[in-house]
Amino acid sequence: MQLSLEPSELTRGTTVDRGATRIDDQTGQALSVAATVMRDGTVMAPTEAGEEAAFFERHPVLAEHARRLLWSGRTNVRYSYISEDDVWHLVSIHALPDGFGDQLGRVVVQRTKPPFRLTLRELDVLTLMTAGHANQHIADCLDIKLRTVTTHVERILVKMGRLSRTAAATVAVDFGLLRLPTPGGGRNLQPLTVGLLDDGEASTDSRSGETVHRRGPTSAPRPLVIGTPLSLKGLAASDAREMMMSARLAVQEINAAGGVLGRPLELREMSCDIGDAEDVGRAVKSLIDHEVDAIASGYSAAEIQIQEMMADYGAPYLHCATMEAMVDRVRQDPDRLSNIFQICPSDISYGPRFIQFLDQLSQSGQWNPHSNRVVVIQPRWSQMDVGLRRVEQMADRRGLKLEIIDDLPAQGIDWSQVMRRVHAADPCAVFLAYYFPEENIAFLRNYLADPGRALVYTLYGPSVPAYREELGAAAEGVIWATTTGRAPSEQAQNFANRFEKMHGKPPGHSHAGLAYDRVHLLARAWHETGDPRGFRSVCEAIRRLPYRGVNGMYFMDNAGQSVSAPDPSSVDPSLSHPHLIFQIQNGQQALLSPSPEGQNNFRTPPWIAGKRYRLPAQYRAGV
Repeated sequence: MQLSLEPSELTRGTTVDRGATRIDDQTGQALSVAATVMRDGTVMAPTEAGEEAAFFERHPVLAEHARRLLWSGRTNVRYSYISEDDVWHLVSIHALPDGFGDQLGRVVVQRTKPPFRLTLRELDVLTLMTAGHANQHIADCLDIKLRTVTTHVERILVKMGRLSRTAAATVAVDFGLLRLPTPGGGRNLQPLTVGLLDDGEASTDSRSGETVHRRGPTSAPRPLVIGTPLSLKGLAASDAREMMMSARLAVQEINAAGGVLGRPLELREMSCDIGDAEDVGRAVKSLIDHEVDAIASGYSAAEIQIQEMMADYGAPYLHCATMEAMVDRVRQDPDRLSNIFQICPSDISYGPRFIQFLDQLSQSGQWNPHSNRVVVIQPRWSQMDVGLRRVEQMADRRGLKLEIIDDLPAQGIDWSQVMRRVHAADPCAVFLAYYFPEENIAFLRNYLADPGRALVYTLYGPSVPAYREELGAAAEGVIWATTTGRAPSEQAQNFANRFEKMHGKPPGHSHAGLAYDRVHLLARAWHETGDPRGFRSVCEAIRRLPYRGVNGMYFMDNAGQSVSAPDPSSVDPSLSHPHLIFQIQNGQQALLSPSPEGQNNFRTPPWIAGKRYRLPAQYRAGV
């Protein structure tokens, strides 16, 4: 395969020449700039070329590289430089004589697309590979797994069309595919010329022979970046906005206190549709390509894919998928998935806790069921398991007859057909085993158009304020459960107050607290280890250090690296995350179980009590 860098790989758009600066005539941005650097690092850009002066002022490290080249006695170098806005640049520096027997550095910087479609991580691996380092040393420098390096090397050779590491290294040197700053410091690239340019390394004055140690130009510390794939316009968008607002609150508070290790925190929010596995994968890949320091996510239809991508990357992945299947994957492959954490209890307790709650209501005399039939509705969601096998066993022992409806899609459900099956069963309770607010709302509207005498018990969706905002009084009496939420505590109330002060409205009762807590989990681990890019040590800190957050105690030192389910009767958030059951009463969330000192009592839903809620006309017409 012949190596060629097409013009489209080096520039973007149509260009016009303005002196030494090439300008994109569509964006007005410089595609290439040039300047001369004196031996002391002073930049001399043409007075008429404001683009050059501005560019080198924004990127002073380039002048420092030129100064180092002049001090080294070498005459030229080419390398790749990635700016803070993730733009790739090809940098060429040549030592040229001036009129006084000294040398000047001519620096030419050209904006480029990633050659051979390399990712940033692949460029790092190629850089160290070109210096002759073995895979294990590369893994140590980048703090990733040996297997991951091997995979990167294979992909690099395929993308570059080369059969050997030596051939790929030759191309890298010829075309400047060596990244500065170098992972692990300039010593990892010596004796290559580019290795002499890195910050903090010694260089020798070619005239005096004196070894000079110089620091690079000072700049603001690089922020610690948390990647967050969010479904801001897709499925569960209202929940994603809750998570985003909570994470922003945590970042603001931590930065106001000085950040972590003197570095500010930053969120990189990537919009995607969590119901579209391909779209989620694209978002996570983009975050990895941006070399975020961790990824914190809610839930998606692509959890297995994300786990595999994050295992290759190595950075901590904190998710709230609430799936025992995801926890079990970590148990089965603890070495490869050692950076994967589920920061809430799993879904398998939802079903059994539903049956136990019906027992409590019936035995306490608060509810008198009119039949022994129960309908369970579980739309298809990959890997979800609410413990139906155990539910069937528990129901059989209690003389309950179950009808399970599990042949429904995750979105766009025809609820009119479902209602026919529900009414035919005439159940005493309907268990809607589904998380997302959109279909939860659609179900209730259809049910209330012709209500039966069943309790409506669902999962999580009503925790999002948008559920009550959209349904209004129609939500009265709905019961819902969550494996993680804000149990009554001073810490939880203080969080809610600060959230409302920042955003002008109160937070939801579940993932709002989780999104806030996971930022603090990462910040604590980074502070504890002192090395945010030391992924393995950061993950070990997350695993072994207990943390008391808004939603309860986080302690994940177990085989599945997940918050464990607590005793169902415990409301103490210092032990784990209590399994909470709420009922919407007078438009508010009333905690029914576990309720401290019987604070709230169950209320018979209005459709059972004969107080039928009449839906607005626009909704009656649609059901």
